[in-house]
Amino acid sequence: MADRNRFTRRAPKRNQGLSWGRYPTDDSSAVVYRIFRRELTGKLHMEARTFFTGTEPAHIAKVLRSLKRQLRDRVDEIDLTALEEQAA
Repeated sequence: MADRNRFTRRAPKRNQGLSWGRYPTDDSSAVVYRIFRRELTGKLHMEARTFFTGTEPAHIAKVLRSLKRQLRDRVDEIDLTALEEQAA
């Protein structure tokens, strides 16, 4: 059951400051995970990674955690720069 859910479509939903979605390819040989986060101005930033269906769940989770941190750090840096410019 876990395998089936891992490769089915999941529409993006808000989750702790970011949204994510899962989109299988047309031939169901891979799935694309997309992670979204908005900066303070409302501009959307996105990262995406594609995994084949044979990929270990632990590897997918590790890559997605790293991707989430990278996106968070990048958007936080943009927000911090904007706040510093406003304060100046």
